[in-house]
Amino acid sequence: MIFEFNFNSLSALSDILRKHGVHDAIIKPLSKNHNDKNQVYSGSDFKPLTPFFEVSFQERSACISTKKGGTLKGSSIMEATFNVFHWLNRSEEEVRARNVKLIIYPQYPEARLSGFQTVDNTMPESMSVEFTKANPDCIRYLVMGRRGQGDVLALMILNPAQGLIDEIKKLPNAEKSRVWKYLALDTTSSDRLENLLSLAAKTDHKGCRLNTEGLVIPFNGTQVCGYTLEQACGILPNSDKNGDFEGIELKAHTQRKITLFTPEPDMGDYADNFDQFMKTYGYQDANGNYRLTGIHKVGTISKKSGLLMKIENYDPSRPVAAQSNIYVALLDEKNKLAAGWSLERLLNCWGAKHNEVVYVPASRTDATDTDDIREGYKYRVSFDNKILWCRKTSIDRLFQAIHSGVIFLDPAPKLNISDKSQSKRRSQWRVNDIGKAANHLYEDVRHILL
Repeated sequence: MIFEFNFNSLSALSDILRKHGVHDAIIKPLSKNHNDKNQVYSGSDFKPLTPFFEVSFQERSACISTKKGGTLKGSSIMEATFNVFHWLNRSEEEVRARNVKLIIYPQYPEARLSGFQTVDNTMPESMSVEFTKANPDCIRYLVMGRRGQGDVLALMILNPAQGLIDEIKKLPNAEKSRVWKYLALDTTSSDRLENLLSLAAKTDHKGCRLNTEGLVIPFNGTQVCGYTLEQACGILPNSDKNGDFEGIELKAHTQRKITLFTPEPDMGDYADNFDQFMKTYGYQDANGNYRLTGIHKVGTISKKSGLLMKIENYDPSRPVAAQSNIYVALLDEKNKLAAGWSLERLLNCWGAKHNEVVYVPASRTDATDTDDIREGYKYRVSFDNKILWCRKTSIDRLFQAIHSGVIFLDPAPKLNISDKSQSKRRSQWRVNDIGKAANHLYEDVRHILL
């Protein structure tokens, strides 16, 4: 049994997790029917696995069961594939898992884990249905450690010492969960970042960024504040989902109104025929370009576009996981779907990178030093010592914020008829005041004076 561990204490487990870069973990005692065939029950919701871990959502098959929710029969089932999932074996080798998924059954509602095989067609033996049938009383724990912004390092514990069993029982429950325990390791990512931000706030900076080799170079674009903050913290520019600083997302902003994320529609005329959408619902500017602008909030018709925003099939009093066929829609006066965002699209854009975010107020001024200007630096950037540190968001918080109008759509697409290369698609989902909106979006909001 190459994947099964036997620990005497929580400290022994923590040492191995820490050695492999894990900064916190969740632990679940498994019952005898938790195996690769019957799947592993995780709870009644997306929590605590998302957005704690980084996943990609997609629609699965139609729901066929009528238990507890016959009205959902025929509705699609959502599943989330873990982007990076490794099993740790007893030689402390990490083996990539092929297709571990969290499947959401809205009719119960219920979430279950499945697909435990590795790329080598192996898996923990104690997760097989054969093992659980032969050893129904065996004590098993599934440990899922989080690295970076949401990569998974998992291991199995089999028949541990009583001391470890007692220690796991005393651990706090994971967020919004009755079946997972939460283990925080003594890492200091937040402390290290806070120290770096304190140093960055003590002086102003030349508008710059780090290149891929770690060298400081001038940067004069609209994102100068964000890139300069990353440079001050020693962060190489990235556009992936691994987070800015050890899994923590940094957002420098020059005003209270900010853009949270920018998912494009994947439904309606916008997705099917962008040119036709712009000609139908947009307006022409002085140069003949078609544009579409205006504030779009749920339940109101935008004065500029004439489109009504709705969240179809959504009940704000119930968890998203217990509902089906939810999507955000922009409808015209004939109730035609002009543009829409599927649940899958929104889930994939509101994930682990939003689960811990630091909002840093910034300001930008024109450079005046002649040497700086000669070297190509156009701006000076400074950062406030009062920051907003936000943790623990959720899919339900996102939809409730859209439904209540805290989050609104402020689009800015452009169609250039003569030169399509100058056209752009831009769907900006914003809040008017991040200081006020944060309490709707996050469970843990802290105002920190550096």
